[in-house]
Amino acid sequence: MSAFAPSRDARVARLRQARQADSTAKTTRTQTVVRDLLRTGQRVSFARVAREAGVSTWFVYNKPAVKAAIRRAMNDQAHHGTEAASAPRPERTTPASLHTDLALAREEIQDLKRERDALKRRVQLALGAEIDNAARADLVSRIRDLEHDNRALATDLTETRTRADRLAEQHREAEQNVASLRLALRKAIRAVP
Repeated sequence: MSAFAPSRDARVARLRQARQADSTAKTTRTQTVVRDLLRTGQRVSFARVAREAGVSTWFVYNKPAVKAAIRRAMNDQAHHGTEAASAPRPERTTPASLHTDLALAREEIQDLKRERDALKRRVQLALGAEIDNAARADLVSRIRDLEHDNRALATDLTETRTRADRLAEQHREAEQNVASLRLALRKAIRAVP
C-alpha cells in the first residue's frame, strides 16, 4: 500500500493545482463581468454576475475577492446611480403592415419556386447531355455487367436459401434427438432403484 502513496500524493497535488487554476480563472472571469457591468451602466447583482460569468452563486458569495468586488460595485451604483441601458421600443404592427409583410413573403415564395424550377430544368438538361455523351458501347457493356452481377446474386441467394433450409431441418432433427434423449434419461432415472 505504501508503494501507491507517492503516486496518490502526486495525483492529489495535481488535482489541487487544477482546482486552484479553475478557481483563479473563475475569479478573474467574475471580476471582469463586474467591471463590464459597471462600464456599461447595467445593474450589478450577485445572481447576474454569477449567471454572466458562468459560475455558481455559491462561488460569488463565498469567494472573498469576488464578493468584495460585487459589494463595491453595488455600493457605487447605489451612491451614483446606474445608467439604464436603453431598451429598444417595440415596433407597432398594424394590419396594413402585416398585409404588406404577407404580400412580400408570398412574392418571395413565388420567386423561390421559379428559381427552383429553373434549377431543376438545368439539372435535367445536364444529366441528359451527360447520358447522350456517354458512348453507347460503354452503356451496353455496363448493362451486361449489371445483368451478370444480378444473375450471380440470384444464384447466391438460391444457394443461401437451400443452405438455410438444410440447417433448419438439421436444427429440427437435433431438437427431436434432444427431446428423445431427455425422455430416455427420465425413464432411466425412474428405473434406477
